[in-house]
Amino acid sequence: MSENKKICITFAGAVGSSKTPIANYLSTKLSLPVFNNDAIRSEIIEDLGVFNDNEHAKRRNARLGEIIKNGHFFICDASIDREWTDFKEQLISHGYDFFIISIDLSKNLLTKFYKAKKYLESLERIDELIQDHDNFLSQYSDDINIHITDKNFINRMQIAYDEVSKYLESKD
Repeated sequence: MSENKKICITFAGAVGSSKTPIANYLSTKLSLPVFNNDAIRSEIIEDLGVFNDNEHAKRRNARLGEIIKNGHFFICDASIDREWTDFKEQLISHGYDFFIISIDLSKNLLTKFYKAKKYLESLERIDELIQDHDNFLSQYSDDINIHITDKNFINRMQIAYDEVSKYLESKD
């Protein structure tokens, strides 16, 4: 892969839909750094004793801005469902290409995951989270590179790796 390419691999999908496992797998296989949105969330809770949306946005935007400004090729382990318009504009203005992995899971499968992971708050908001993702899909379907669904979920790691690898080869 050319060192001159600036590429961001990122995700669209509901909370708990497997973004972090896929991001970590790709990071290991492709030797790419991961920007982890949830790590900043944890950091804020540890620093302040409570989560604060404004502080999270401030720290997330500052760190992402620094990565993008420096032109690093990276994996963005965050859902871009609600913020894609601004994030896409920022990537494009800094000369980035992007690869979006959309994780389109059913309510039944997400419910199963939320119960197993004890994501009780997400379980209460499951319809809202699914609607956010559906809104993203209806507005930005042309930006998505691959879809992970209930049918291919079990092979999500290999599918993501294979498709990202093909994409990167095409950029050389």
